[in-house]
Amino acid sequence: MIQVRVRGRILIISSLFFLLVGISVLAQSHEQIASQTGLDPDLFATLTIDVGGKELRLFMVYVNERAFDSGITRNEKLRQILLLYVGSNALYINPNVKQVVDSFNFFPHQISVEQVGRPTFIPTANDWVEIREGFLAGRFQVNPEGSSYGSGSEGLLVMGEHIDPSQPFWVVYQGQRARFDLAEPTAVIPPTTSPIPTPSVVSPREAVEVASLEDVTDLEDALTHGDFSSALVAAHLRLDPSLVGTIIITSEDEELRLLLVRLEEGVRKGAFGAELLSNLEPLIGTGAVMIWALTPTGANFSPWQLHVQQSQTIYDFWFDSSFIELTEGFLRLGRLKSGEVAAGVILLHRQVNPHATFTVYYQTINTSTTFPNLPQQ
Repeated sequence: MIQVRVRGRILIISSLFFLLVGISVLAQSHEQIASQTGLDPDLFATLTIDVGGKELRLFMVYVNERAFDSGITRNEKLRQILLLYVGSNALYINPNVKQVVDSFNFFPHQISVEQVGRPTFIPTANDWVEIREGFLAGRFQVNPEGSSYGSGSEGLLVMGEHIDPSQPFWVVYQGQRARFDLAEPTAVIPPTTSPIPTPSVVSPREAVEVASLEDVTDLEDALTHGDFSSALVAAHLRLDPSLVGTIIITSEDEELRLLLVRLEEGVRKGAFGAELLSNLEPLIGTGAVMIWALTPTGANFSPWQLHVQQSQTIYDFWFDSSFIELTEGFLRLGRLKSGEVAAGVILLHRQVNPHATFTVYYQTINTSTTFPNLPQQ
């Protein structure tokens, strides 16, 4: 069991956090880490310190909404911990070494933060959060990915109002300095021990039923029964095949069908009704994918199981604001009845190039559809 100390409280977490980067950032450049993790370059920094001939590396991430667009929080438990501190002016800190060790000469109390025009912030014990037990005492654990990734620990430094995140600041440890200069101003709110509410759904119009298709009776039967290949569905919808993808998920006696439509210029020529097109208009060309979930049998469905991969980076969706509901309850429907349709739109992460090849998958990479390159507009 792992104890997570949260501002005087201890949360019990039943398993080690899987950190996508952590130890694997050793010896990589800033650009390589940004590419591997999907983090914006201004959100993280590293410090390398020689400790008795061993290289200690501190990997630090500023915790805000943009950090959740990256791959470092794919583990649900770590994500929930970090969500508590969005808006609290906090830094996630991961000290790590190449060796397998139980403890190391790492002293969090020696970390300070400097900013021009403000007194140096020297944290006290109350400003630290232990994500891994023993973080403050320098205790390390073998990376969950295996001993070849070395050892490390995880903690959070809550800077609160000591530092103005709209201005550059420096994290200092044993004479080494790392600079943060956030590209976007961040408002600081008091820390909380309750999960911060996710942003409300951003919707350009009121929810509309997807039945605003031309020839909907024929299409409904074609989409819920028979061949569900992307080529055939594209022909039914009168769309270029490069804009359409399909996924079929079967389990026991249930079948879930997902229709994905890239919202590019070509959708205006498709078989969509005027009302639906009117609702989609603000999203066309912005990097968005419309999702329809259908089932001939009844099946479980959750849009939170959708993921996007481009190159070697996988992007998950953590916030309500990553989706737009076209049918009421799309985000939390949970289960579709036989013949029922749920529809919504996912907004691609800004790191994803919507004109380059990318893959959308549901639950696992084995149930996926890949969209090819599109010519630049």
